[in-house]
Amino acid sequence: MQEKIIYEKFEMERMDSYLASIHKDYSRSYFQKLVCRKKVFVNGKSVPVSCKLRHGDVITVEFEKEQKLRIKPEKIKLEIVYEDDDIIVVNKQPGIVVHPSYGHASGTLLNALMRYFGGKYDPYLVHRLDKSTSGLIIFAKNEKAKISISKQFQKRAVNKIYYAAVKGIISENKGRIEAPLGRSPQNRKLMSVNPLAKKMAITEFKVLARKDGYTLLEVKIITGRTHQIRSHMKYINHPLIGDQQYGGPEVIGGMKYERQMLHAHNITFTHPSTSRTVRFTAELPNDMKEIFKTVK
Repeated sequence: MQEKIIYEKFEMERMDSYLASIHKDYSRSYFQKLVCRKKVFVNGKSVPVSCKLRHGDVITVEFEKEQKLRIKPEKIKLEIVYEDDDIIVVNKQPGIVVHPSYGHASGTLLNALMRYFGGKYDPYLVHRLDKSTSGLIIFAKNEKAKISISKQFQKRAVNKIYYAAVKGIISENKGRIEAPLGRSPQNRKLMSVNPLAKKMAITEFKVLARKDGYTLLEVKIITGRTHQIRSHMKYINHPLIGDQQYGGPEVIGGMKYERQMLHAHNITFTHPSTSRTVRFTAELPNDMKEIFKTVK
């Protein structure tokens, strides 16, 4: 399907943002993909994703169906917190990868969901958690739900609360970290605070309890950057317990922890169909139950 649109506004606007604003059933990333595939033209010419529109520009869009996921169904245990015709919310266990990638072609949450749905739905990924992080993750079951939740994340309208255990005693009862994150020059797989980084990251925390050599926190992320909590906690010299990549200790109180003590505890957002605010909570995994057992 092809459509021609005349840009009638006088202020300049990014083409991908404009197209997503007038076509509510498609996301900005969808139009970015069309641009890369030479399916979008301005005044008959192929343009970059960052193209700024001017009054009178003629935009030609060749719409195409998004490719369905081709992921092998696998029998993997799932802890489902909530499900309806639009979304499914899962309490991810530590150690499982969210989606197939290089080095992780199978054994992921998406592989598990493909088997669980049995061909009735194709799960859409709208956000991510690290392999070693546990807790709540949302999957959409249709395009409409995917777009709705994705846009809520883009607008920072999704409220995510984590539980974390960090090295050392934090004297403040609460705090806010505002520091830009970028790829570490020493290790491109890690993120680090970099004054030249373009993306600002904001993390808020509240102390739940102080123990012998470590602090238990409730953490809220205002932005959703890669490894945000892990890198911000290292930045303030309180790395997550068990997070070897970011300098966290493996042993606390005689107990050894082989993954970062970080759990996506609850999440609040607007349901894509009912427009009502929904909130879900995920039970702590066993390794974090032990370290948080005295917190009410």
